[in-house]
Amino acid sequence: MRISKVPIDMSSEQKNIQGVLSTRQAIYLGVGGVVLYSYIPILFNLFKDIFSIYTAVVFCLVAASPILIAVGILGFWKVSRLEVFFDRYLMIVISKKTQYGIWRKGD
Repeated sequence: MRISKVPIDMSSEQKNIQGVLSTRQAIYLGVGGVVLYSYIPILFNLFKDIFSIYTAVVFCLVAASPILIAVGILGFWKVSRLEVFFDRYLMIVISKKTQYGIWRKGD
C-alpha cells in the first residue's frame, strides 16, 4: 500500500487574469491600491508644502509600506509546509479553535 501526502488545498487557484494573477490576488491588489490612494496623496501634498519633494516621497514610502507588506504577505506568500497561501492558512488557524466539541450523528 502506498502512502502519500494529500495537500490541504485540493482546488488549486487558477490564474485567470492574463495568466499571471488569480481573482483573489487581484482583489488584494485592488483593495490595497484603493487604501493607498485614499491617504498617500494627502500625505504627499502635506509634506511637499512643509518639506521638500524628496522628503515627501520618503514619508509616503514609509507610510505605504505597512499596506504593501500586508498585501504581499496575504496575497502572494505561500506557506510551503502546507502548500496554501497565507490568508487561507490564517483562516484555518483561526477556525481551528471553533472545531472542538462532541461530534455525533443524530440524536
